[in-house]
Amino acid sequence: MIQKFNLKLILLECFALIFIISGIDRLYVAFNGEKFDALMEEDWKKFESLTDVRIGEFFVNQAYWTFGIILIGILVVGLINWKNKFGIINSIIVLILTIGISTTGIYSTGIINRYLNYFCGIFAEGYGLAFLIGGLIIAFIGIAILWKTIKMNKSTVHNTVYN
Repeated sequence: MIQKFNLKLILLECFALIFIISGIDRLYVAFNGEKFDALMEEDWKKFESLTDVRIGEFFVNQAYWTFGIILIGILVVGLINWKNKFGIINSIIVLILTIGISTTGIYSTGIINRYLNYFCGIFAEGYGLAFLIGGLIIAFIGIAILWKTIKMNKSTVHNTVYN
């Protein structure tokens, strides 16, 4: 079991999940761009005309969406680790790290987020298109990191089997 513990793969999987979750969260904002525009402008009548959901319920739905993405991401990482015959300890550590990091709110803060918001704001005036562009960029980076992790898993498993 200790031989199956691979810190480099755990950190890469966690890093990939952070990007994927952040990207999909941005896609959620893009999908609800008009509602977020109304909230940021504090135009309550416009928000009420766009949806029959209360503001608090709207943000709770976003939290449920994020939690669902985290669970699906953990399941995918668990399946990848299981398929490549890595111990379950890797998946448990990724689960703990990802949930721990997600509770800090790092997805919506930070210098990278500010620069990405500025860059995507060049292409669009509202939240919808700007967050669509940013979400696709971040999700693609996360998927690329996860793909690299899968390749590393395969090469690590094959190298340890034949040696």
